[in-house]
Amino acid sequence: MPAPIMAVICALAFVLAAVPAAGERIVIGGEGPGSRSWSESHSVLSVIDFDTEPGFIQPARHGPEDNIALKLLESGGAITSPNARVVLEILQSDLDELLDNMVDGGNEAFVIPGVEMRGVIFRIDLGERFGVNRIRFYPREGFEFLRGYRLSLNDGSEEQTTLGGEPKMRLFAAEERNLDPVVDIPVPLQYVRFIELQQLVRGAWEIDEFEVFGEGFPSQASYLSTAFDQGEPAVFGSLVWSPDFIGEPTKVSATVRTRSGTSPDPGDTLAWSGWSPPYPAGVPTAVASPAPRRYWQFLVQLRSTEILSAALVDSIAVEVSPALADSLVAEVWPQEARIGETTELTYWVRSYNSRGFDQLDIDTQAPVQVVRSVRIDGSEVAWERTDIDGGLRLGFPRITGDRVLRVVFEGVALGYKTVFIGRVSDSRRPQDQPQTLVEGDAAPDPVAEGDDLSVTTRFAGDLIRAVEVDPSPFSPNGDGVNDEATITYDIVNLTDGVPVSAVVFDLGGRSRRVLYSGLHGSGRFGRAWDGTDDAGRRLPPGLYVVRVEIDADTGTESRMAIVPVAY
Repeated sequence: MPAPIMAVICALAFVLAAVPAAGERIVIGGEGPGSRSWSESHSVLSVIDFDTEPGFIQPARHGPEDNIALKLLESGGAITSPNARVVLEILQSDLDELLDNMVDGGNEAFVIPGVEMRGVIFRIDLGERFGVNRIRFYPREGFEFLRGYRLSLNDGSEEQTTLGGEPKMRLFAAEERNLDPVVDIPVPLQYVRFIELQQLVRGAWEIDEFEVFGEGFPSQASYLSTAFDQGEPAVFGSLVWSPDFIGEPTKVSATVRTRSGTSPDPGDTLAWSGWSPPYPAGVPTAVASPAPRRYWQFLVQLRSTEILSAALVDSIAVEVSPALADSLVAEVWPQEARIGETTELTYWVRSYNSRGFDQLDIDTQAPVQVVRSVRIDGSEVAWERTDIDGGLRLGFPRITGDRVLRVVFEGVALGYKTVFIGRVSDSRRPQDQPQTLVEGDAAPDPVAEGDDLSVTTRFAGDLIRAVEVDPSPFSPNGDGVNDEATITYDIVNLTDGVPVSAVVFDLGGRSRRVLYSGLHGSGRFGRAWDGTDDAGRRLPPGLYVVRVEIDADTGTESRMAIVPVAY
């Protein structure tokens, strides 16, 4: 880049460096300064406890005296009956109200008057699988009680569900001559979700309260956050979350997912994405939900296969920044290359209503050997290249509004499909998140018809390409000049890692130095050799052979090169 132009760009960057970054790190939970509380950030909950462990969420724990049925309706449960409406000759809404009387803790009851029919059934769905050890039901004092009953249970598991989705009820207790107004049935501690009670004896009866007691944690609980509104289209950085557990860690799990949308209503499926894959715990991970989006939301699901064990979540932190543009579309051309050979590629980025960016990162395993030119709207501009881990970064004059950026470079395709993922950023706002490019029609040139960011390859033979030694010869005598040789090789057309080795042999065929032994996918690799054997002893001058070997599904393949050592 010409020095005067770079000087102007650097001066502008220095003057504008004081512009504050608008990005933020949103933290839910924990007890750090600025974090938002779990209890004020949710929209839908299922058996979640905020209070037992400050800063955490966990499944609600029940003790021996806790009546699970009292919170049945608010935890997503229900009481239904397939035949009581016919017996009582009432509207469904009136029946629902009568059934709810059994779990409201009040003095209203579910009443069957003196009718001749028997066999009235009602079913309780607890909403989740709870650890249950006791079931009790009774009428109001002085009123008729149930003289005969059959009690059945179901644990809510898939194994105990019919193909049509109905629970397979298992008879647990039956009594045809009940003389006790208060029926109190002990249950060996077990998961229960559905409870069914059937009348066996004709006559009037009522149930004032139907109580379910238990211990431990439900098998699952969930926390759905509010739909966060960033006020404008936003991009996301990384998400990190911190789990913990009670009891046996191998019996519990927790997952965190995100979704994003362009409307405030997550129920608008056309405006919202689906849920992302789960994010790994404890590791900052790039948010997978589409961006730029104004709204976003997360879902926490806690599961356990053991009644006395539970997963907890301490906090969730998400990096969010205003979008750099309403839309950034990119494509690469040509979209076919000969594998292992240098190909000139053109990379287009089209911005719509950009607020300003001046850096482009291109991530790819394909080595980018030379950048030929950088143009904005067809005009050549000054640019600067920086090699970064996994690709390169290009700096150029700031782009705002609706513009087209065109980059020409030489790359080497090493896999069946080489993807050139791109993202842009603003050096004036280093704390803001970069914005990832979306595949689409970015090129004004009608010849570029691929509209995506991948290059497929024509495979021509070997998996190992271009084993090279530099310098050759080399002199590892410790004088600081050519003390090491770099053995470079390309592995091509692999989708997964396979065993690869790079070993130095003498001319007698004896292994003297293992430079690498492990798994590789496609890529270009460099291994340094300082002229010593595996024990660290300096080898005498002469000719040596480096052999690169790969053990692929198609068989074993190797390629060799001569390595001269001179002192």
